[in-house]
Amino acid sequence: MHCLFWLLSLWTLCLFWARSQGQLIRIPMQFQASFMASRHQQRASRSSLLAKYNVAGGQEITSRNSGATETLDNRLNLEYAGPISIGSPGQPFNMLFDTGSANLWVPSAECSAKNLACQHHHRYNSSASSSYVPDGRRFAIAYGTGSLSGRLAQDTVSIGQLVVRNQTFGMAVHEPGSTFVDTNFAGIVGLGFRAIAELRIKPLFESMCDQHLVDDCVFSFYLKRNGSERMGGELLFGGVDKTKFSGSLTYVPLIHAGYWQFPLDGIELGGTIISRNRQAIADTGTSLLAAPPREYLIINSLLGGLPTSNNEYLLNCSEIDKLPEIVFIIGGQRFGLQPRDYVMTAANDDGSTICLSAFTLMEAEFWILGDVFIGRYYTAFDVGHRRIGFAPAA
Repeated sequence: MHCLFWLLSLWTLCLFWARSQGQLIRIPMQFQASFMASRHQQRASRSSLLAKYNVAGGQEITSRNSGATETLDNRLNLEYAGPISIGSPGQPFNMLFDTGSANLWVPSAECSAKNLACQHHHRYNSSASSSYVPDGRRFAIAYGTGSLSGRLAQDTVSIGQLVVRNQTFGMAVHEPGSTFVDTNFAGIVGLGFRAIAELRIKPLFESMCDQHLVDDCVFSFYLKRNGSERMGGELLFGGVDKTKFSGSLTYVPLIHAGYWQFPLDGIELGGTIISRNRQAIADTGTSLLAAPPREYLIINSLLGGLPTSNNEYLLNCSEIDKLPEIVFIIGGQRFGLQPRDYVMTAANDDGSTICLSAFTLMEAEFWILGDVFIGRYYTAFDVGHRRIGFAPAA
């Protein structure tokens, strides 16, 4: 009897250990050599950002019709991506995990030979999956250079050891221009809320929560901001990793459960308050810091930037270390960025190296805090409590 009790106790302990360890499933990432972003790529990143939020014409935000860890690639400090698989057996895809959108899509095997973006990446073959279920509906997502479109389907989606059943996703047949040709990701996993998803399709993480695949309905990002890093960071589904940040997380409630939109108490530059009572959106799908017109002009002027005809500000590369700290005040706490955080180096058209301000213009009265900010501050996206938290990254 004592032996049986001991065996049962050991089995229970092992089961508990396995479940707790399941929250930290680490997926190894392929190495991608570092190289400098071109000025053209920086401009493309800005165009994509403006199109995503539908503010190219000065409009406000409008809505659109127990754990696993994703290790993330870092390409140019512009894109962070990790692997998933779709279907039975699983078909692998390297994906951009984007908190600024809410749809899941991958290229379709039905795309034409003229679709270079599709041909350059893995494509989903529905006929090769025994768990594929046709949906029949068409979908389209607008981007700065055109519209990505195709058909919807249902299938099994696996991330690490998490298996999501009957997930609706897009099979992209048409992809716009050169937008996705040279990316290190094949498609996008939107991590926003259903309110901003095309056709109000249930996002992947909501499916994880509904299917009780995670103990806590929380995911968190740890991004490395060095383009030469072999590992780009970590996306954790089901909670937070306290070894990846210092101190405690500062949580603030969301304003709307659509984008990850929260109150921003104020912004300081060199000790001077330049703005109060704004709103901000945390967006892992962009590298930039998008500012409203007033703050955009003030900040770049105080940095001594030279404006260009493309809404860029050139900075003196030899003076970077003399630039001031910029502080975002969130939940009463101060989150500072140093010059090396918000100055981006790029290869000019003539091959020379230039320095650009990461502060770009957003023709709206809110901020977008991209990877420039999230790379410095570990970010917890708490779906269950409709809140977001920040702490200094370790």
